[in-house]
Amino acid sequence: MENYNDEAWSWRYESKCAKPEVYPASFINGVAYPAGELNTELFYPPRDKDEYKPIADAAKAICLGKDGGEVCPVRLDCLLYAIGIDEEHGIFGGMSHRERNALLRRKAKEAPDEDLEDYLWRKNKN
Repeated sequence: MENYNDEAWSWRYESKCAKPEVYPASFINGVAYPAGELNTELFYPPRDKDEYKPIADAAKAICLGKDGGEVCPVRLDCLLYAIGIDEEHGIFGGMSHRERNALLRRKAKEAPDEDLEDYLWRKNKN
């Protein structure tokens, strides 16, 4: 079992989803959120294909700063975490499991010898 108080997890306390008090009032994909409120279930959208996309898009908007706020300051840490444990569910770092797998395939073609973290930081700057 992982120790969630471990230094390796410290990035989580800096994430937007861990600090809903920083949220302005917003309206994301037809869902109104009062200031300071965030439904973390957004990050685990249901598998139902009709419900998945709008909920996943709302979660991705929060991570990517398309919710009227800033990009999550630990987006890449979150993404690396999910890739590192091969998380099969949820939106991490603004990407679904399918998108994370596509990212790994793209990285393997574009930069097979580059460290994943370096690749992501380089891509994030562009």
